[in-house]
Amino acid sequence: MSAAQSDVQVPGQRATAEEHSALVAPALDALVVAAWFATAGLVGAVVWWQVTTLPKVTKVGDAASLEPAELLKQVGIDGWFFVIAAVGGLLSGVLLLIWRCRDPLLMVVLVALGGAVASWVMVYVGLALGPPEEVGALGGMKDGAQVPMQLKLHAQGVAWMWSTFAVLGAIVYVWILRKPDDEEP
Repeated sequence: MSAAQSDVQVPGQRATAEEHSALVAPALDALVVAAWFATAGLVGAVVWWQVTTLPKVTKVGDAASLEPAELLKQVGIDGWFFVIAAVGGLLSGVLLLIWRCRDPLLMVVLVALGGAVASWVMVYVGLALGPPEEVGALGGMKDGAQVPMQLKLHAQGVAWMWSTFAVLGAIVYVWILRKPDDEEP
């Protein structure tokens, strides 16, 4: 067989190779985004654990209470989650679209889903890194004893910040940072 004949492909075989490539690229993008956000959520959880000052819960009779000064620290738990998720989501959205922008619409959807993965990882790893449940820890202690509160979200809506800011970062890239000559045919 000559070199010219080996370059000729059967039309049916070429379509199959193109179909295969059309399925592999989005699957690879999804895998990259999932790995990126799982790692970002893990790093975010460690940062959240390190920067957050946990409030102390005080045992009063059969109940647990927070002193007024400790309430500010409780708000700080959610505040630090918000800051970490906003910065991580925004950077992730921009960087992932710079790196893997074959199909911008697909990437925006993947980034939104990836933000949910990062949020889930950050919440559960943060909970695992923090102290145990305060009610159980206070069980055998005398009145006035204090234990740190768990590292968990109190304002559940803050968990959406990873996805929100990741999509915002992706949109900033698509509408503002992306040059018209970056478009693929």
